[in-house]
Amino acid sequence: MIRHTLTVAWKEIQLIARDRGSLVILFLLPLLFGTLYGSINLHFADEGGASSVLVDVCLVNEDEDVFGAQVALALGGIKVLSVETLDSAAEAERRVAEGQVSAAIIIPAGFTAAIDSYTPTEIAVIVDPAEPESASIVVGIMNKVVDEATVWGEVQYGIRTLLDEAGVLADAGPETHRAIEAQNLGVIMTHLNEMRRTPLVTVVSEDLEGAVIEGGIALFFALLFPGITVMFVFFGVGMSGASLLNERETGALRRLLAAPIPRGAIIGGKMLGYMALVCLQVIVLFGVAHAFFGMPLGESPLALALLTLLLAFVATAMGMMIAALSRSSRQADSVGTVLGFVLGGLGGCIAISPTPLTRTEGFMSVVARLTPHGNAVDAYYSLMAEKAGMLQILPELAVLLAMGVAFFLIAVWRFRFAE
Repeated sequence: MIRHTLTVAWKEIQLIARDRGSLVILFLLPLLFGTLYGSINLHFADEGGASSVLVDVCLVNEDEDVFGAQVALALGGIKVLSVETLDSAAEAERRVAEGQVSAAIIIPAGFTAAIDSYTPTEIAVIVDPAEPESASIVVGIMNKVVDEATVWGEVQYGIRTLLDEAGVLADAGPETHRAIEAQNLGVIMTHLNEMRRTPLVTVVSEDLEGAVIEGGIALFFALLFPGITVMFVFFGVGMSGASLLNERETGALRRLLAAPIPRGAIIGGKMLGYMALVCLQVIVLFGVAHAFFGMPLGESPLALALLTLLLAFVATAMGMMIAALSRSSRQADSVGTVLGFVLGGLGGCIAISPTPLTRTEGFMSVVARLTPHGNAVDAYYSLMAEKAGMLQILPELAVLLAMGVAFFLIAVWRFRFAE
């Protein structure tokens, strides 16, 4: 029985591979649709974020030492600013007055010396009063930038004061003083930077049940790409049903039965072949989404694999059921295509909200729960966006399994191997 089933499955896979038109619909079309839709949303996410804000400023660095250079370098690396370096403060003020730039930043002479001696100093920010929002952005950025210099100066002053009060370098020369201060400063700042990278306290986003969730555009992609994938998986329903009926219409099924091959092996092998196709669809589409759009894959590969297998089982079982209830291969193909669109829409495969349709309120949420599409999308979202495990998606897995078994039993009950 197993050998016959695998033989039929391999035959079916070879037939599928020759159908280039269907493969384009099942693979290239969702890739094109997902890439286009994902790129548009990624673009708008960037447009709506702070990284898209561009403020024209000019910078005058009158300090010729290390801290002035570091502040200028930091400003040049900030994406929201377009920085033009000038030599004259008067020229910078003129640019602001004429509305050519939103603000002028002037680093005074002796800026580094003041920090080294722990003496108060200031960086002048001249803003255009006609652009209050830009002025607020520049001032906020400058406060963050000078905070770094302030910390550096405070640490350096503290080291110098401690060494002087301890008297351990009373007999050392100026060069020894500077070398030891620089060494201690470097060690302390290295530890501070390490603490920033791995803070003692972190903020984690969780839902009401304590599940850690992704944030930003990655969370939306965990809904977008599984939805597209599930919708196009069910586009193969009509293809599988039409394939079975086409073999009955051409007499291929009678020849297989005369081989003799058990009827269960014929149905099982055909389903196995199309289940392999569905699994390949999911692997390709999710792989592209993860590689190019950073879509999270969750933390439970086993649950992800089991969900994909159940999705494949439901889709192929539905195809067999359509074949059993249809009069011809053309009718099965048409019914499968229509169901792909209708159930995909009812199940929420097209992402039009931040969460799956099954989690919204109202009548449509109930309808989505009655479709295999809605349960599959919800389960994928839980695994990817919320990092759920097998236990958390058991209800969806149970519903998919029940639907698949029901479709399969109807197919076995109603299908006729001979017309």
